[in-house]
Amino acid sequence: MRSWLTALRISRREMRRAKGRSAMVVAMIAVPVAALGYAAASYDMYVLTPEETATRQLGAADALLLPRLTEPIVQGPDGDMWMPASTTDSESHQGRASMTEAEALDVLPMGSRVVSMGSSGDQFRTAAGGLANAPFVELDLADPIFRGMVELVDGRAPAGPGEVAMSEAARERFGDTIQNRERDRTWTVVGTVEFPAELGELMLFPPGTHALEQGGSPSVWLADTPEPVDWAQVNQINRRGIAVTSRAVLLDPPDPSTTAVTFDDTPPSRTFALLPVVSGLAMLEIILLAGPAFAVGARRRQRSLALVAANGGTRAHLRRIVLADGLTLGLAGAAIGLVLAVILAVVGRPFVEDLVDARFGAYRFSPTSLAGIVVLAVVTGVLAAAVPAFTAARADVVAALTGRRGVVRSKRRWLIAGLVLAAAGGAIAATGPQDAANWGAERIVAGLVIAQLGLVLCTPSLVGLIARLGGALPPAPRIALRDAARNRAAAAPAVSAVMAAVAGTVAIGVYLVSTEAKDNAGYRPGVPDGYVTVQYDTYRDDYDPASEGLARAAVTAALPGATATEISEVTCPDGSGYESCAIELMVAPAHRCPGEENEPTTREEIETLARDPRCERIWRHTGVTFRSAVGGRDALVALTGASGADLDRAAAMLDRGGVVVGDPSHIDNGMVSVQRLRMLPGADESESEDITVPGYLLESGPFGAGVVLSPAAVERAGLAHAPAGLVVATAPAPAVSDLDRLNSALAEAGSGSAHVESGPADDGDPVALMLAAASGLITLGAAGMATGLAAADGRADLSTLAAIGAAPRVRRLLSLSQSGVIAGLGSVLGILAGIGSAFAVLAARNATISGTWPLEALYPLAVPWAHLGLILVVPLVAMLGAGLLTRSRLPIERRRPT
Repeated sequence: MRSWLTALRISRREMRRAKGRSAMVVAMIAVPVAALGYAAASYDMYVLTPEETATRQLGAADALLLPRLTEPIVQGPDGDMWMPASTTDSESHQGRASMTEAEALDVLPMGSRVVSMGSSGDQFRTAAGGLANAPFVELDLADPIFRGMVELVDGRAPAGPGEVAMSEAARERFGDTIQNRERDRTWTVVGTVEFPAELGELMLFPPGTHALEQGGSPSVWLADTPEPVDWAQVNQINRRGIAVTSRAVLLDPPDPSTTAVTFDDTPPSRTFALLPVVSGLAMLEIILLAGPAFAVGARRRQRSLALVAANGGTRAHLRRIVLADGLTLGLAGAAIGLVLAVILAVVGRPFVEDLVDARFGAYRFSPTSLAGIVVLAVVTGVLAAAVPAFTAARADVVAALTGRRGVVRSKRRWLIAGLVLAAAGGAIAATGPQDAANWGAERIVAGLVIAQLGLVLCTPSLVGLIARLGGALPPAPRIALRDAARNRAAAAPAVSAVMAAVAGTVAIGVYLVSTEAKDNAGYRPGVPDGYVTVQYDTYRDDYDPASEGLARAAVTAALPGATATEISEVTCPDGSGYESCAIELMVAPAHRCPGEENEPTTREEIETLARDPRCERIWRHTGVTFRSAVGGRDALVALTGASGADLDRAAAMLDRGGVVVGDPSHIDNGMVSVQRLRMLPGADESESEDITVPGYLLESGPFGAGVVLSPAAVERAGLAHAPAGLVVATAPAPAVSDLDRLNSALAEAGSGSAHVESGPADDGDPVALMLAAASGLITLGAAGMATGLAAADGRADLSTLAAIGAAPRVRRLLSLSQSGVIAGLGSVLGILAGIGSAFAVLAARNATISGTWPLEALYPLAVPWAHLGLILVVPLVAMLGAGLLTRSRLPIERRRPT
């Protein structure tokens, strides 16, 4: 124990003597600790407590009642998931659209009070003269029962029919005075409100002033009860067909075994599902980041350590001195990192809240999480010092006292061991998941750690290999490569540090790009990206076909230079409407997925279906606007963007009376089966007839699930067609303000509304973006600190250059070259490690979801070339920083006698 106290005292003294190097070590530990602490603190505030969740949903109420059916239902504890109590005949269930105050009080205990709340959406005039949709709620803001659900930021609560309150985002878009689409009603904004659960555009009207007139959503009642509404009371209310969200149940949910039906919870964030992997790799990254600092520190202290050994110190004493550095510097790095983490979490909270469009919970920092990070930092600090400690303990005392260099050559067995470990780690990580319920996070972490450690073992040999190229280079880079090869004990850990940081950034980038590619793979747009579609209001009883010309004029005025093409759709021959008659595509028998008729029951059957190309259609979704478009060449160009020979063949098929489809599952041997549907007058039934017509599969364009029918094919089916809307080819896509003005002009024309094809909904995880940003900063910081340490270790070479009369600019060139060697090689290795790590994680995720039915799209193994381009800038930034921050004057140092 006494030797440890002595080692700690020596370590503390060394920290005071070598302030710069100690600060560098502390920074290398503090930066990843700050990133981990920031993620932990932000996540703790991001995830609401049960009390906060109840307040967001219920305000100050004890329960929320929402009518569902006219018969008994069963529900989940939160009230969102529900189903009929009887599932024998699904067609007999009658929905319930409203509930009176008396009915709400009738199911609650005596002495309860209920308050209604409505919600819907409508079109309003914007401040820029456009027209846009906006969601709104209808409630009495002055009633304390809504406290916590909505807060008044400034102004006052709306009290009359001509008053409204808005969120800040809505106020920026719609201004201080709004009008409805018809301009026959005007509201004055009297206050700014904030819904903590939704920070987007939202309006608030007084009760009974708008939503009920517009036929809003089913009545919602908030209840203030004398006693908490427990699970037994919830079940009783369910017998009346009413779903209940109870504060008491949210705070104390029932045992799942006591619920009538088991409901699946909402899947967690994709990023937080990866927390075990991220945490494991973060620990390795801290070790690799701090390792070179301790290696350089031990290198700079080799003379003092040799003096300890010469005066009777054992190898154990030398190890403890270096390990004590890891303990003291780890504690300092953890303390500084946690302080920075808390500051970043507090300062950056508003920006993250805007990113996720919701307020976080209370300011809180879990002592358990932060204490765990402190322990992690100290343990990893000691582990990072372990290899330099054992290396210093085994150093040649005489060589150290005379100042000779360390290892010049690396042993071949370390290279072989590194390659074996890298291959074995990749195989372990890729085969981590065992079943759908457990995707083997621990095994993935172990595999990725083993693979990266294998690359670390290969680094000295790679440094030596790269150094052989120095003979053809100018003096500065040649000296940098030679020094890296001769002093691999310091160069290899520095390269590993940059590799670890770059690997994290690349891995997150691969995951984000692959997730986006997964979403895009399952989406089939109806028109090319950025095109505008305008649908005429043909469903309205008072629809006037003359408004179609006004709509075309409005498009021309709002989007000058754009090409507008009118699209027709199938109608009834007697003109009874678009919704009464239709033509539906049928899947060809040869292309039908076997699982649609016989649902699989085992994982083996599901995996077999997942490999069947006929089943890809299950997980695809489409944004087709015109389901049964009718037209010729112009309609094809507008809907698909097709060109060339493919367009010529498709247009020829329409001229011959056929149809053009974009999904191969609808065509078999050049023929397409369609079903003619027609609603019978005065009945809920419809008649149908299957018809086979010639078809052509369009190979170009995004027209994935739609159909273009020739007029002749429609006539053959005994139906008619009429104009249904416009497709406007725009490049680039119009701005939001332009689209608002177009919608305003269409409203004036009395026909249609415009929408922009923007691809699949962006449901990217904001936490993943935060991790990517943090990883990028760590990469730059690690590259700078690692190259700075290497430059400090090469101070003797600079003294030698000064002694032989080298020009001052040589110092800058040498520092720049040292940075390029370390940051460049580390970035290349990091890219390989990052891509391999991400591919292993994605393979694990694919193995997890491949055993579920219905089928889900798998993650493609996509490489983020744009991210890699930015990563390759890191060596240039590190070199530029080294060149700018290095002093031109060369040091003159006194040489120790040998």
